[in-house]
This record gives sequence, structure tokens and C-alpha cells, in this order.
Amino acid sequence: MSERETSIKKMSDLLRSGATMLSQYCPDCKTPLFRLPSGETICPSCNRRVVFAKGTEVEKTATEAESVSQLEETLLLKVTSMKALMVKAESPEEIEKITRALAALYDLLEKVRKSKP
Repeated sequence: MSERETSIKKMSDLLRSGATMLSQYCPDCKTPLFRLPSGETICPSCNRRVVFAKGTEVEKTATEAESVSQLEETLLLKVTSMKALMVKAESPEEIEKITRALAALYDLLEKVRKSKP
């Protein structure tokens, strides 16, 4: 199935599940956005949530929330990478270095999660 066909199938599934197609389009892929029964707005092609911002303060909050979320994802990817290095590590010095890096990543991850708006 092509990307376009997959996207159309997702849209029809959303409509059948009670979602509403909106007149707004995704700023990235230009696919119509859908409002789920829960009130959340999503792009079926990009598979991500869309937030509408009104006014400067709301825009700032939405941007900050997205940045924090992206930072959290990046930190989790780094933790996964470090875990893979830990499995391959053999010397005590290398294990200690990776352990310190993991501890720092987890500390930062905790701070990021506490700062979520």
C-alpha cells in the first residue's frame, strides 16, 4: 500500500471511530487535521498531536512543552545508546565511565520531567 493509500485509510478509520475532520491542515504535510472524541487534534499522516496556540503566552507555552518533550526523547535515546555500550564494556574503567554518564543522563531526565509545564 502506498503512503497516500495508508494515509487515506487512517483518515477513514478516524472518521469511523468518531473523529471530526477539521478545515485546518498540518503545517508540515498539508494533510487535513482531525479532532478525536477526546478533544485532542492529530495529523493522521505525521502520526502526531497538533496544538493550536492563541496569543503570545500560549504560543510560548506550547513551544516550551514541545521542546521539553523533544529533549526527553533525546535523553531516552542516549540512555538506550549508553546501555548498549555498557553491554559491550569489559574494563572496570570503561564500565565506571559509562555508569557516570548514565547517572548524569538520568539526573537530567528527572529534572526535565519535573520542569514539564
